[in-house]
Amino acid sequence: VEPAAASPLSKAAWSSRLAWVVAALAVLVAAGVTVPAVRYLRETPPPAPPETRTDIVTPSTSDPYSFALSPDGRQIVYVASGDGASRLWLRPLDKATAQPLAGTEGATYPFWSPDSRSVGFFLANRVLMRIDLAGGSPQTLADAINSGGTWSLDDIVLFAPGSGMRSLFRIPASGGAAVAVTKSEEPSTHKFPQFLPGGRQFLFY
Repeated sequence: VEPAAASPLSKAAWSSRLAWVVAALAVLVAAGVTVPAVRYLRETPPPAPPETRTDIVTPSTSDPYSFALSPDGRQIVYVASGDGASRLWLRPLDKATAQPLAGTEGATYPFWSPDSRSVGFFLANRVLMRIDLAGGSPQTLADAINSGGTWSLDDIVLFAPGSGMRSLFRIPASGGAAVAVTKSEEPSTHKFPQFLPGGRQFLFY
């Protein structure tokens, strides 16, 4: 008796089963490669950023401590006189020249917005201001002394509104009512605040 020939149906079933086996093996191989790769990426620390040095020669200034590096690390703003009154100057770190910021005459203690698009600063007549680098005139935010400011990711600015104040105040970066955020019973003033990364805590002097 001759053996029965394989039917077309059994051949199709065998081909389908073979395809499933090949696919399963491919998944196992991919998993075997992916898991070590993911583990390597998790356990291997990212390379340290390269050290960068630059020399910044400013116009003449009587306030060399009034400068600030932008959060994105691409620009620096500082106070200098140049050919006239003391004002803010903006210098991209990839260029050799700086430009004065109009309307910032008499500015001191600049500080940046988190997105590096705006700068806050103080004037000697006890005013806190901001200027948007995209254009427009500086905007007055509040009465304040020039004792430093800081700008959070939530668009909140911390500052000291007056000399001898035992509190730091917060205000929306667009302006508005100022609210006290610190209080001291000791005979000391609160000034020079600095938000920590994340914007939920801050340091001050």
